[in-house]
Amino acid sequence: MSRSDGPHRPFLPIGNPFKMMMHKTSHLPSTVLTAYEKCLAERFRQLKPTNAADVISFSWMKSALGSICETLDDIRNLIVDLELPICSWDGKWVDMYLDNSLKLLDFCSAYGTDIVRQRFGYVMLKCALLDLESGNPQKLMLASSSLHEWMQYQRRYDNSKLQDCCDVICKLEETLNLPKIKNIPKAKDLVRAMYGLKVQTMFIFSTLVAAFSTTRRTLVDLQVPKEYLWHGSFTELQTVMNGEIKNIYASGDIYPLKELRMIDQNVKKLYPLLQDGLGEITQEIFNGYCSKLKESNEKFLVGLDEVKSEMDRFFKVVVDGRMALLDNFQQQPPKRGVQQVRM
Repeated sequence: MSRSDGPHRPFLPIGNPFKMMMHKTSHLPSTVLTAYEKCLAERFRQLKPTNAADVISFSWMKSALGSICETLDDIRNLIVDLELPICSWDGKWVDMYLDNSLKLLDFCSAYGTDIVRQRFGYVMLKCALLDLESGNPQKLMLASSSLHEWMQYQRRYDNSKLQDCCDVICKLEETLNLPKIKNIPKAKDLVRAMYGLKVQTMFIFSTLVAAFSTTRRTLVDLQVPKEYLWHGSFTELQTVMNGEIKNIYASGDIYPLKELRMIDQNVKKLYPLLQDGLGEITQEIFNGYCSKLKESNEKFLVGLDEVKSEMDRFFKVVVDGRMALLDNFQQQPPKRGVQQVRM
């Protein structure tokens, strides 16, 4: 795994955790696994933006979270199609699944907290806009102070909960090398399918973190074996997303999220005018700046709420999966037919 340069701690440590787990076996994927991997490949293709301006947007974030939910559904269907019921799993498999799903819930919790912080930024700007609309000179001074406070607030609290999200991604990385399965093709299919889910989740999670980060973070560059049917579409998606985020930083912007960049641009137009006066700028142009900031701020709130709603849905899907696993596993004592060997 390669990493881009940057002063901040990367999501993943040096090394390539994406080592092919079955590279020394002649095992061929089953028909149901092939169908699963083709669906995953299509999801990666659908997430690839056709316009560079859409990297990263609230719309993309919502679609990305939805795609993980779809893959989780596919995993459940795959277990049924493989006739590999949860009650037949080794106890260590259950422990591993519960531990990994708990990490997903930890990410949802930390990211949800940062969404709340973003809502507070919206409120700050809304107060500034109300002061601007009043036309009162004293209110204009308050508006100027609010705009400055918003810029400082975004930078000051960047690493609060986002770092917790990064820690979860690092912990997920540690579980990528799933246990090898001995002489059980169906179990090997499930291991391979879970690998795809983890790669998808890690990439999307790391991109979600980058969206709200105002400091240049190291982007993950996941190296996936070519044997996977979704290798090509995933690699293309990762190249496009990471490349455009790097371009955004290179251009001087500090907000990878499209909707935040729009707000920042409007704030930077208004703040100097409130400090130094309109100068050659007409009142009409000034009012236009205010209207654009109000519009971009309202769009930001709508997008933020949509992402929060999708994150809540993802949280529920993970919780329901944990409960279903426990219910099925407790139906009868686990069988020991699925033997694990150390890597």
